[in-house]
Amino acid sequence: MAVGQDLRGRRVPELNYPAGALLVVAGVPGAGKTTLLKRLFPRPGVRLLDSEQARVEWSPYLGAIPYKYWRPVVHVAHFVRLYRALRGTESVVVHESGTRDWATRLIVGAARRADRRTHLLLLDVDPREALAGQEARRRQVRRSSFATHVRKWQRLLSAVADPGHRIHRDVATITIIDRPAAAGLSAISFDGLHLAQLSPARDFAVPAALAA
Repeated sequence: MAVGQDLRGRRVPELNYPAGALLVVAGVPGAGKTTLLKRLFPRPGVRLLDSEQARVEWSPYLGAIPYKYWRPVVHVAHFVRLYRALRGTESVVVHESGTRDWATRLIVGAARRADRRTHLLLLDVDPREALAGQEARRRQVRRSSFATHVRKWQRLLSAVADPGHRIHRDVATITIIDRPAAAGLSAISFDGLHLAQLSPARDFAVPAALAA
């Protein structure tokens, strides 16, 4: 069962995960995932994967075609990178929306086959903040698409709040942060597993003890 911690409204200087872990950093478009990851990475021993890397790689060959027609190529290339990274020895950080169930299942399944546990870091922001984030980086998604992301994000948070949901069996830890908590992070490390000490009222799906 996953260990959960809700750090929204908290200031924690560092998050620490086991060496070789797979960390999925998720949030709706504009939440601030890219800003957070660019600030904290690269660092030795950690491989950062973002589908944007695949998009940039394929853009010289397919860029003249509307992106919606070659988006599947980007998805395939992104997951090929993930599978290769999981065969290595580095810890892996994946930039994801968390709102695509099929993508989450592929990631968790790939990690399991590579004998790695998946950890979720959910960056939860108000939709208005996320829209402002999209405008700031000049990469706005369609309003209808964004509304779908928001709806599925709320569904994900509901699943996280339900101790009986399968997500708690699929992943090792689930951590929720907000913009202030993200801004206060000085590092995401992979040399152990130290959870923030929170009052029980702010935790969710916490078992009696954390297995080593």
